[in-house]
Amino acid sequence: MSASRSLAVPMAALAVSLMLGACSDKAAPVAPPVATAPSAAPAPAAAPAPAPAPAAPVAAAPAPAAAPAAPRQIPLSVQGIANAGLTVRVKSVELGEDATVLTVSASFGNRDTNFTNLAETATFLVDAAGNRLMLKPPDDNRFVRINSGDTMEGKLVFLGAVPPSTTQIRLVINEGNAGDNTNGPGLSITLPLQQGGT
Repeated sequence: MSASRSLAVPMAALAVSLMLGACSDKAAPVAPPVATAPSAAPAPAAAPAPAPAPAAPVAAAPAPAAAPAAPRQIPLSVQGIANAGLTVRVKSVELGEDATVLTVSASFGNRDTNFTNLAETATFLVDAAGNRLMLKPPDDNRFVRINSGDTMEGKLVFLGAVPPSTTQIRLVINEGNAGDNTNGPGLSITLPLQQGGT
């Protein structure tokens, strides 16, 4: 009996150790999955930088406005005389884009009156086609008055330009008046538009 008992103890020990061995052969219990935050979706690849917009065509700077042409100066020495005692000498013509200017010397000598007018009636320049450029009288001397015995030196301004192809113009003073009208003697002077015209 002691032999069977001694066998029983090792058997029991063996059974226990087999049980323990069997337990150790079992897969270790799997830990329940730990909840994790869903991984963020992979960031989309950075969009390629947009190609720079084509540069807007640079508008060419407008050409500067053409400077007005310098007035053309034509020296003259042309004289006209009216019977009332008026003498007008034209020294030069300035042909501009907006005005035509005559440099003149006008004298009046008459013992019967104290003065006369260069613009008593219409005074203008006229070309061969009949185009008229009217006198712009000075604000302070509307009739362009000259006292008897005086000489007036100055410029007479006519509004407008003479066409470039014009070869001569005519100065008409006091249109319609006779040359012996002392209030405003009529006078017409032809002015050549070539250099050194006389």
